[in-house]
Amino acid sequence: MISDPNPTAPDAGHREDLKLAASKMLGAERRAFQAAMAVKYCAGSARQAEAVFGWSWVCMSGAPGWSA
Repeated sequence: MISDPNPTAPDAGHREDLKLAASKMLGAERRAFQAAMAVKYCAGSARQAEAVFGWSWVCMSGAPGWSA
């Protein structure tokens, strides 16, 4: 059995919900939301959030207070 590389990552249904929520936001609000989700579910890794959610790590790195 292969272990999950990120046990805190949300399941597929929750990922879709988070992607939908982010798609309804614009600009700094969206980047801040994506960064917060990266911190919560991807141990603060913008690159891992890119793999999990499909969000650009470059966009998240521009979020207020984010230092990737």
